[in-house]
Amino acid sequence: MDASTARLVDAPAAVGICDTHFHVFGPYDRFPLPRHPSYAPQEATAAAYHQVAERLGIDRMVVVQGGCYGTDNAAMLDAVQILGPDRARGIAIIDGTTSVAELHRLHEGGVRGIRLNAISDKRIDADAIRTQANMIAELGWHIQLHARADQIVQHAALLRDLPVEVVIDHCGRIDPREGEDQEAMRAMLDLLATGRCWIKLISYRSLPAGGEGDEMAPFLRRFAAAAPERCLWGTDWPHPLMEVVPDTQRLFEELCSVFDEPLRKKIFSENAERLYGFK
Repeated sequence: MDASTARLVDAPAAVGICDTHFHVFGPYDRFPLPRHPSYAPQEATAAAYHQVAERLGIDRMVVVQGGCYGTDNAAMLDAVQILGPDRARGIAIIDGTTSVAELHRLHEGGVRGIRLNAISDKRIDADAIRTQANMIAELGWHIQLHARADQIVQHAALLRDLPVEVVIDHCGRIDPREGEDQEAMRAMLDLLATGRCWIKLISYRSLPAGGEGDEMAPFLRRFAAAAPERCLWGTDWPHPLMEVVPDTQRLFEELCSVFDEPLRKKIFSENAERLYGFK
């Protein structure tokens, strides 16, 4: 990488860069997949992620439970401990049967939110979301929602009225071909305007086949202009379910190039510090 790119990468690292979104799978001799997983990724351990973190200058990190494990959060919790409970947090998957005792155990293990994956489930169950939101509200957790852009439009009122904050995954999977004034963009900007919604500026999954990262740059800038205090960044390592696995460092450098230093400081560090309770 040339000197100008190196400076872009070094700038956020100097203020405690936080990767708010990556997954661990395995080690499979300790944490095997269930008999019929929703998908079967290659092993991607906390030790392997640590090398990525060292290379990119990541100081803090958030392990997001992989959907293939369902509500068995053991691998995620183990990764938090390996990476260090002072510098790592977790996002769990629960269901309506999860006990209060289990929620408190997860909290002690570093969990600060739950993930709902409407992409995998193909639909949004409003009653289930309300139930889980009520279950976690007392703990001060948030809901991290992975949903299609049209689902966010359809259920914006539900998300706005929940008793917890909401983090939108992957730029809401917005389609850049539909333009900046599409209904989904307006819906997400309205949610951000409530002050109780956050968005992860992980945009590569929104690109059409053959698309380039700069297609998403105008959308990233609009999100950041609308809610500079509630934009987050994550690697999405190891990029599960991608036919062509992107280069993690290249994605990082592309996002760095979109924003100036003050915004990078917020997106890569300060905002995550507040949301996940890092000290």
